[in-house]
Amino acid sequence: MANLEKPITTQEELDSVIGERLKRAKESEARKFEGWKSPEDIATLTSAHEKALSELTAAKDTEIEALKAQIQTSGAESARYKTELDKTKIALASGLKADYADRLRGETPEEWKADAELLAKDFAMSRTAPPLGNPDPANPKAPKTRDQFKEWMEEIRR
Repeated sequence: MANLEKPITTQEELDSVIGERLKRAKESEARKFEGWKSPEDIATLTSAHEKALSELTAAKDTEIEALKAQIQTSGAESARYKTELDKTKIALASGLKADYADRLRGETPEEWKADAELLAKDFAMSRTAPPLGNPDPANPKAPKTRDQFKEWMEEIRR
């Protein structure tokens, strides 16, 4: 520390005193901002955070698009299952087997119902009971009733 009792007579002495005071002032300011980040450090951290944020945003956007696609696929699949269920209900209500539900044509439940009724009508015609009378007039031994049919079958087995 400079002695204040001695007058400053040369430029070197003045520079020395001023240099010491500047050094103390810098040290004091350094202690005041100790633990703080410099503007360069802040700029580096900011750019690193912005880069990380952009990467996370891109990853989030990719995941959102994947989830949207999954939702659309699930929605389409759900609609397909609902259609199959509706067709099966209509087929069963019309007297068809559940296996025939996928054969129903049309876009609306009304069209499916009309098609199911048409199919059921066609199947009902093909499932008519055999005639009770003699189906073969050329064979007079053919049975005409159930009891006669039993007797006829017994004769054939003998």
